[in-house]
Amino acid sequence: MGEAVPLVSTAPGRRRPSGAVGVRHHFLVIPSVICAAQAALTIAEGMPDAVAIEHQHGCSQLGGDAHLTELVLTGLGTHPNVAGTLVVSLGCETVQGLLLHRSIVECGQRAEFVGIQQSGGTGAAIAAGREALGRLRGAAAADPEARVGWDDLRIGIEAAWLGMPAAQARVFAEVTDQLLQAGATVIQAVREGSSEQPAGVSALGNPNREGIPLAYGTPPAGRGYFLMAAPESRIAQKTGLAAAGAHVILSPFASGLPAGCPVAPVVHVGVGPYARPFAGDVDVMLDDTPLPELVGAVLRALGKACGEETALEGMGAFEMAIHRIAPTM
Repeated sequence: MGEAVPLVSTAPGRRRPSGAVGVRHHFLVIPSVICAAQAALTIAEGMPDAVAIEHQHGCSQLGGDAHLTELVLTGLGTHPNVAGTLVVSLGCETVQGLLLHRSIVECGQRAEFVGIQQSGGTGAAIAAGREALGRLRGAAAADPEARVGWDDLRIGIEAAWLGMPAAQARVFAEVTDQLLQAGATVIQAVREGSSEQPAGVSALGNPNREGIPLAYGTPPAGRGYFLMAAPESRIAQKTGLAAAGAHVILSPFASGLPAGCPVAPVVHVGVGPYARPFAGDVDVMLDDTPLPELVGAVLRALGKACGEETALEGMGAFEMAIHRIAPTM
């Protein structure tokens, strides 16, 4: 293993009231239910640094699924890259907006709430939401700039490299080892029901030597190397990693389409030959015969993403999907 690559960032992060450092300064608009999604999108439209998410959940969900939706939305709303969160509620949903707002506030995040029914209609809620974003922006201006080091970061890694040919998999295994050696926390997604394991990761310097597993979308209670149970969907993996607090997500891109994340920059490592036609959408290209220099290239891309937009961010492209346990009614 080579010497750990230093973090290269062109911009400082922001220190949040919780003490965490963020590498983005987003204001997140979360609809607690699909019925409030259009209002959330309209509130964020044209507002600086505002990002509105869409999801298909929050209504007619039962038990574990309703709880998981609330858990993931809380994780996104309290993400360190988010300077403030606005919850937009319809008022009659299963995942209640007021309870979601309370959960986010109890985690130490500055947050506001707007209810469509409580406001007297969609237009009034949109106006109130924009005023709320202005208050959040004013409060977040006090967040001081802070140096960002690897030891401040959680790096999420999608599961796609597990089961790749050995030469390609070694690149991701060594990237993981160097991140741990440099003090970062690594959250590795592992597909549920799969026997694939991250072979080749020695996890040097890992405080979590017991390998405590994480449930989907759950932040680790400590530092080190963690495996997070995840579904097959790459987009749902990204959402779960972000809800677990990953500042930056590493996406081994060998199938489907490139996809960003609403709160965390995604560094796409294109795996040839599949990814070659998408060369303009990826941040690093991993060819059929990986070279040792590619490990350094991936680490530099992760560091660069802490201060500059990734390829997908520059296009404003992101998606999200929450894992579901059972069918929705």
